[in-house]
Amino acid sequence: MKSGKGAAIAAAVIALLGVNHVAAADLLLPGLYRLVEGAYREAEPLPPVQGESHQDRFEHAVPDAARVRYALVARDDAAGLNTLVFLSDAAGAYGDTPGRRTCQAYAFPDWNDYTTARPFCRIAIGADDARVASTDDGFTISYENVKRHVGATRVPAVRAPTAEEAGICAIADVCAREAYGSTINQYEVTHYHDRFVLLAPHAYRDLLFVPRPVPMLASARSVTAIAEIDAGSFVAVIDRDGEGYAIERIGADGTRAGGWLDRDVLEPLQWIEQSVTLPGMRFRVGVLPGEDEEGAVLPIALEVLDATTGARRQVLRDLDADATRASPDLLQVVDANFDGAPDLQLPGLSGGAGPNATSNIILFDRAQQRFVLDPELSALPQLEIDPASRSILSFQRGGCCAHSVETYRYIDGHLVLAEQTTTSLSADGRHEETSTGRLINGKMVYRTRRARDRQPQAHAGPVR
Repeated sequence: MKSGKGAAIAAAVIALLGVNHVAAADLLLPGLYRLVEGAYREAEPLPPVQGESHQDRFEHAVPDAARVRYALVARDDAAGLNTLVFLSDAAGAYGDTPGRRTCQAYAFPDWNDYTTARPFCRIAIGADDARVASTDDGFTISYENVKRHVGATRVPAVRAPTAEEAGICAIADVCAREAYGSTINQYEVTHYHDRFVLLAPHAYRDLLFVPRPVPMLASARSVTAIAEIDAGSFVAVIDRDGEGYAIERIGADGTRAGGWLDRDVLEPLQWIEQSVTLPGMRFRVGVLPGEDEEGAVLPIALEVLDATTGARRQVLRDLDADATRASPDLLQVVDANFDGAPDLQLPGLSGGAGPNATSNIILFDRAQQRFVLDPELSALPQLEIDPASRSILSFQRGGCCAHSVETYRYIDGHLVLAEQTTTSLSADGRHEETSTGRLINGKMVYRTRRARDRQPQAHAGPVR
């Protein structure tokens, strides 16, 4: 349970973010955290086992050389993810040391990825990895204890062994200490621990790594640079769109400065003109080079241009896609939601070795006069749009022996599963089972049929 101060801060941040506290209960609150001086001595040593004595040493989990006094925490409620950065003015002060591998930035929980674009380390995967745990008003960072043998002390016997003790000692090598003496091994045990408390809550949605020097602008679509973000820096993201990031740059001393980063400068892409056009609009697809195959491209952005002036009207980024060797024309016009307005379709994820590829479906919002990525349609594998029946089909395969097809329709403006058929082998591999579901009175009603035995065998009695 949180203390009074912790509960008040939690309530303030929840109100600030407008999110559900229960859904985010396991995540740290976003904001600026302060190192508690002397808290590194709060680590609780474990009592030594029999035959050992310990000399305890207490050290900072975050290296002294990094000169860290503050940390930033961001929270992505949709992804259920925290990102954490220790603020430092000592470049290169982090690295591998015996028993601990300290990074400047971490992402958790259940996160195990690392790229140069998002250099966040993992939490508590191996013995050398950091462990981050929440407290009432902050978090701790620690490592497994490092135990080093420094010597041994011989304790002499105080009496002669009995005949029974002598037998047990000779046969089982279990010798009474009072009768044979003992050795106490001496160890130096180093405990790595630090504690940070929430100093000020802020609605940080992400922490962004800046790989190259970029100007920090005064505001969105401004051309006035108010500072430069150094290469290798981390900034806190308050908001973002296809054009840029609203950010705060926080110094090692906790000072804050707000600004804007232009994504065209921060994340340069190659823009490929598309042959598809719409009245008053033309399009370009933003790609990165594919890593696995020469000539492949990764389509991750879409730009909408004024057909007459060439001015940018809109840009969508962060599309989920795998590399493709398709022709430069990657964009298709469809009517995915059957409202008569032109929508757009781009390649998505390939589905790996299977046929479960997805597409990025981008709907035209008449009210906003803008295109919007639709996450529901974009998640459906092998999507087919059937204008005649005003339905959307999705085909998928699960392994070698399970196939399904789903039919979706729009009801009162919402995408609804209307039919589903799944065919698979039974657990013993001898029967083919087909499950069919249909939407009846607002609920899916399922029926399962089993085909005749695929491998008939002789029976001892009459078959009924």
